[in-house]
Amino acid sequence: MKIQIQLFASVAEHAGVSNVTVEIAKTSEQITIADVKTALQNQFPRLHELLDRCWFAIGDDYAHLDKSVKSGDVIAVIPPVSGGLAKQSTDSAVRIVRETLSPAEMYQYVARSAAGAIVVFAGTVREFTKGRQTNYLEYEAYDQMALRQMQKIVDDSEARYQGAKMAIWHRVGTLQLEEISVLIGVSTPHRKDAFRAAEEAITILKRTVPIWKKEFYADGEVEWVGPEGVWDPTQQS
Repeated sequence: MKIQIQLFASVAEHAGVSNVTVEIAKTSEQITIADVKTALQNQFPRLHELLDRCWFAIGDDYAHLDKSVKSGDVIAVIPPVSGGLAKQSTDSAVRIVRETLSPAEMYQYVARSAAGAIVVFAGTVREFTKGRQTNYLEYEAYDQMALRQMQKIVDDSEARYQGAKMAIWHRVGTLQLEEISVLIGVSTPHRKDAFRAAEEAITILKRTVPIWKKEFYADGEVEWVGPEGVWDPTQQS
């Protein structure tokens, strides 16, 4: 069976392509994500170690290695996340954009008369990371899946905190120092819930949403940045 696979960020860069087809000599009832991973490693030996740190997705959902693959499924390889775009409304609670993000606009979006507290978190491009000087960053997203995962964060938070309203907007493309990469806005009746919801949202976003960060350092080196250690985007706590 032939399987279509989408590659992103560091995986696409190492493979030299963003879309690939692999053929697996099994019936569709027998094929799993593990078979897809093995086929990719055989076709692209240089990806062997990198794929061991990646997760796979079928459609917009993360898939474990024992997940069955059906004919027509489109598989995405999701490297560790750092943190034409998908169609989205300009008044949507979740957005992926290329233009400058506005904290004032976010404040107005989540503001309402029932709120006793409003928190707007802005993640910005810093100059130094672990002692290394950064010139600028590039962000890349798997838009369709990223928007769905961001919406899940919003829905879960609004269900957890009574009376909460949340929005998450993320920028992609090239960002210079001090520019805003992500905004999270939340309004709640009480301030503790607003602070907690915003902190939880950015923590989950950085672990689960397929958005990747590429650092361009002052010394000329370039690096895709992801979490250290074992990465499991399905683990929420």
